[in-house]
Amino acid sequence: MPPAPEHSEVERVTLQAFHALGRFLHLHRQAMQRLSKPGAHHGEFMSLRLLATSEGMSQRDLAETLYLSRPRVTRILQGLEKAGAVRREVDPDDQRITRVFLTAEGRRQELETRAAFEDFINGTIGRLSDQGKLELTRLLDELSSYTVDMVCPGAPDHETRAAS
Repeated sequence: MPPAPEHSEVERVTLQAFHALGRFLHLHRQAMQRLSKPGAHHGEFMSLRLLATSEGMSQRDLAETLYLSRPRVTRILQGLEKAGAVRREVDPDDQRITRVFLTAEGRRQELETRAAFEDFINGTIGRLSDQGKLELTRLLDELSSYTVDMVCPGAPDHETRAAS
């Protein structure tokens, strides 16, 4: 860990936690890139995974669930559509909503990649004790809440802020 700057306003243990989180996020991003097909955004697999369990999800809900911007999800879906993995349809009851459906190719891609992601999850978070998993969840939820407070001050709650 780099030394704290002189006259730092951040406690040493807080800085250590911040650097540990940064290292984890860096390694996690590398793992997601390796598990995704070359040149793909890991959001492609996560989109396929969500659609496998929530057929016909709206693009907006997909973006909110993935914590990605709507334009980013649009680009991901354009790539998946070009690869024949998804099809998009306007909702017959509300023309403002676009629903996304997996194709047979999308189901094949999702199944092909799922095992590698499950192995990664089981080999990392899955190795923690049940108590450790609960504590990690609690800490990450708490940290997320504080982060949202810094990024979206005054928003009424986490769900509302996450959607903005």
